[in-house]
Amino acid sequence: MAQAATRKGRPRSEKSRKAILNATNKLLLQTSVQELSIEAIAKKAKVGKTTIYRWWPNKTAVVMDALANQPGMQTPLPTASSHKEAITMQLEKLIRLVDSNNGQTIAQLFSEAQASEVSLKIFKDNLLEPLMDAIRYSIEEGQKNGEFRTDISPTLAIDILCGPIFFRLMAHPDDLNEDFRSKFPDEVIKMLCTSNANE
Repeated sequence: MAQAATRKGRPRSEKSRKAILNATNKLLLQTSVQELSIEAIAKKAKVGKTTIYRWWPNKTAVVMDALANQPGMQTPLPTASSHKEAITMQLEKLIRLVDSNNGQTIAQLFSEAQASEVSLKIFKDNLLEPLMDAIRYSIEEGQKNGEFRTDISPTLAIDILCGPIFFRLMAHPDDLNEDFRSKFPDEVIKMLCTSNANE
């Protein structure tokens, strides 16, 4: 009997979890991350606040999970023919992300995370680190096979590649446009390439 009760409880829990994520995404269309509250999410999802805190430590974690569960967010990139192409696709994906409706949400999350070590860790673990790990891997492998210069550290290379994108997001979001996405990746990667790779 106890096992049957457990099986009945799981679908209800998953249903509540999906309701919370859907409610969060809908509310973010109408309000900023700063104005969003756990109370509002709970009311929209028709669950108690304790249900939300069962899965997430704070609002930042809920929002990050809601973003990650949006359609298309987990779609893998095509297989690249070179590490240069792999980084180009990663940068184009990042620019499309921050130029979408989620861009301001990400900017607001980044701003709010500065006031909380827990929120900053969630932001880094869920958004920044997966992106940086993928780019770092391509840089290191590209340095091994001669595509990229070896006199620049992968960490500095990541700053060069991604820094301008996040700067535009925070300071000049209107400049994150099709023209930028089509030109920036190729231009910035030239700074990392060896002379042979540029030919």
